[in-house]
Amino acid sequence: MPVSRDRLHKLSRIGLISANVLVLLALVVTGVFIRLERGWAKPVFRDPEQAFRHGTIGTELMPLPVAYVLPDLFPEHFQPGGPQGGDWVEQFGFLRDSDPSANGGLPIGFVVSRYRPQSGAPSPVAFVGFSCALCHSTLIRAGGDQRGQILYGPGSSSLNLFAWLDAFQAALLAREPPPAGASLDPAKPPPYRLTAKTIADRYRAKTGEKLGLFERGMVALWLRQIRGRLDDGLARFDEPYGHGLSRDPQYVPTGPTRTQPFRTLIRTVLHRPGNDMPVYTKIATVFSEDLRKRSQFDGSIANLYARSSLAALAAGATVENMSLPEIADNIRKASDYTATLRPPRFADLFPQQSPADAGRLARGREVYRQYCYGCHGGRDASTGRWENGPQTGEVAPLAQIKTDPERVTFRHYGEMGDRLFRVFPDKHPFHFRRDEISPRPGEEENLAIRGYVNAPMDGMFLRAPYLHNAGVLTLAELINLKKRRDVFYRGHNSYDPIDVGYRSPDAPDAASYFKFDTAVRGNSNKGHDYPWAYDDARRNVDDLTALLEYLKTL
Repeated sequence: MPVSRDRLHKLSRIGLISANVLVLLALVVTGVFIRLERGWAKPVFRDPEQAFRHGTIGTELMPLPVAYVLPDLFPEHFQPGGPQGGDWVEQFGFLRDSDPSANGGLPIGFVVSRYRPQSGAPSPVAFVGFSCALCHSTLIRAGGDQRGQILYGPGSSSLNLFAWLDAFQAALLAREPPPAGASLDPAKPPPYRLTAKTIADRYRAKTGEKLGLFERGMVALWLRQIRGRLDDGLARFDEPYGHGLSRDPQYVPTGPTRTQPFRTLIRTVLHRPGNDMPVYTKIATVFSEDLRKRSQFDGSIANLYARSSLAALAAGATVENMSLPEIADNIRKASDYTATLRPPRFADLFPQQSPADAGRLARGREVYRQYCYGCHGGRDASTGRWENGPQTGEVAPLAQIKTDPERVTFRHYGEMGDRLFRVFPDKHPFHFRRDEISPRPGEEENLAIRGYVNAPMDGMFLRAPYLHNAGVLTLAELINLKKRRDVFYRGHNSYDPIDVGYRSPDAPDAASYFKFDTAVRGNSNKGHDYPWAYDDARRNVDDLTALLEYLKTL
């Protein structure tokens, strides 16, 4: 039976009204969402010290509930040394805050914000990211049974960040085991072990709190997005190792104290794998930054803000989220903090150590002025201020310094200066001048000018382990008073105030588990043979002993 014209007209009017109602509801929901969104991430502007310790630098990684439960759900990845090796905080070298309520109960350097990863968009759910203090703080213990003292500014002496990231990725990609006897179909892999439900269930069991609708929805969205990024990269970067392999130098060779920032930048900026780059860079000490003419171990960056922004980029921040007012302000203020942060005195940290007599210190100062001052500068005896020598801040060519070459000879080194300059557009908060980053145009393939910067050595005793790749454990070895070890073990090493650096056991143990073999490419302990090489006939043990005592005072 045909529908009458009046009925069609009535149905059309109902449909039109319904559509208008739906559009109106959508506009109302959108308006409510925008209004709510404005309150999710209100910018917080901190003073320089708080920005350094507690300010996000744009490296949000996972929702806060996930951070609480992930190590519990995957102990095979987050406790590779077994339960006897402690929890994940201890096994990956993070530092516990003396205030358990700080950082959401997470280790030093973990921060909680309402910014979503990558985009920096406001989030109804708290996310966990990093502050500068994650890498640039350390625990100084003179003995294994001592609680020690946490200092801000020195590079971490225990953090194994790449191994932790490997464990994190392995947990996200872990799948349920197939049923016994079942054949595995590559086109239909088993489901992932980590789901929004497993996270919510474990979170409730651990905290007694139930995740709300917004939180479960954001966790599910985050899982889908981060797995998408990881899956997209598998063809270039391969799968994470996980399990006990994440701290094994055969598989994850970075180890404690070090990072691979240029591999990350190669992947982010050049979209290349970077898998064949044994460029291991010591986590830098960042106090007294105002004394430095150029940042970075190779002197490739002159602007402190540029150095900090590129460090944040290498740690997982994006160009987009670093333009947000709070994140940009945190990076600048944290940089300002490092510019004026001064190290404690050796005598204050180790009062039990008998100071050298005045005669030996005077001799040590003479040796320093003769062999070290020209490159590194020194402290004025009358004013106490640091003064730069004629070569301080200049780059010592690789042929002269003869330390491990990988940091300045990797495949893409020549093109990095120009590519990094183009990362931040003109009006971005961290746009910098082209002449503030090297290599400069026309110098891309000039190997003769590549080398390592002569940096001021304020707080020398807190810059261990030494050389840019952390290849020398103590200052006594660096100046060749003692023979440099070819193999040692890293992890939670206690401080050695006699030789000025870190102790190492003769064999690995639960605290010092990582085998550092200086024969491995990227790990060389050669070079910087000043005042004399260990086998040099001119080597004077008395002068070197006096020099070591004087270096403790810098």
